[in-house]
Amino acid sequence: MPSSVTIKDIPSSLFIQAYAKFLRKSGQIEVPSWLDMVKTGPNKAYSPKDTNWFFIRLASLARKFYIKGNKGIGSLRKEYGGKKKNRI
Repeated sequence: MPSSVTIKDIPSSLFIQAYAKFLRKSGQIEVPSWLDMVKTGPNKAYSPKDTNWFFIRLASLARKFYIKGNKGIGSLRKEYGGKKKNRI
């Protein structure tokens, strides 16, 4: 009897890239108009160079919610955030 494969069995990078591609091509996600001007956190100086970063972040969040269940803002902030750098 063949064993089933779950998200936990697939390397995270492969799943995130494939699911991000699916989200982008499906057209079910409406991309905000301000997306090209936003930074991903207070510790970043510029917005991401990758044009698909929004879909990659959504895919990463979907994987985390599937594996760990309900997560709060605090735990996501720890995983995706960083310390603010006071630049001159």
